[in-house]
Amino acid sequence: MRSLVWSQPGPQQKDNLCGPFWAARVLLEAGFIEWSGEPIDEDLIASRAGTTLPPADGEPALPPGAISRTNYRYEMPTAPPEESGTSAVGLMRAIESASGGALRCVPVRGQWTAERIEGLVSQATQLGARLIANIRTGNLWLSRPHVAVLIDELAGRPVENPPHEWDVGHFIELVMLVRGARSSLVVVHDSYPVLGVDGRHLQPPRVLADALLRRDGREGGVLAIVAREQADAVVAVVTALGLDIGTWNNGSRSADHGDR
Repeated sequence: MRSLVWSQPGPQQKDNLCGPFWAARVLLEAGFIEWSGEPIDEDLIASRAGTTLPPADGEPALPPGAISRTNYRYEMPTAPPEESGTSAVGLMRAIESASGGALRCVPVRGQWTAERIEGLVSQATQLGARLIANIRTGNLWLSRPHVAVLIDELAGRPVENPPHEWDVGHFIELVMLVRGARSSLVVVHDSYPVLGVDGRHLQPPRVLADALLRRDGREGGVLAIVAREQADAVVAVVTALGLDIGTWNNGSRSADHGDR
């Protein structure tokens, strides 16, 4: 198994498959290319994780500039838009099963703060974890802020930045922490390359904490995906930060705890 590495620019996810997209990407980049004789991709993960799609007659929930992609390899059940998605539990089980148990998913939830985001991103990634966060995108900053805004943020000066271009429940990857003189920024990788630069943009930890808290009646959380041998170390980091181990309830019909 290869080490878990920061993924390179790649294709856009298929509509409504953000969780399976990231699960497949992490698996492939860790060296797992087949599951029970089937090639691993977002479609396979979605089909085995219990993904439900919104009705086909609705408008696709896409960020500005993205093109709808619905060429699914499998037929998937539908649910009302507010209940569709991929359950966090289903996603975890798919990742661990597809890797034959070589990868573990540590589900993280709790009262998110900027300090806890900083600690999780800096410490868990040092242990080789990939951090797949389930957030509300509308609470993020605009994905292409002026460079002066980023410089002022790192310097600890008061800043204002317009809200994000898109407002949905979504999975993103928290890649690394960039520290400045008085503050820090998190490199975010999105499954839509039209956001930021090839899908990458910078967000303050306090803004990501708000995106994880969501404030839309649902919860957010992070899946820390790590080699089995490092799972206990990641759990120790999570508990030391005052966060909880457990899945979150985002309203998906496909399981008791979902990922919309």
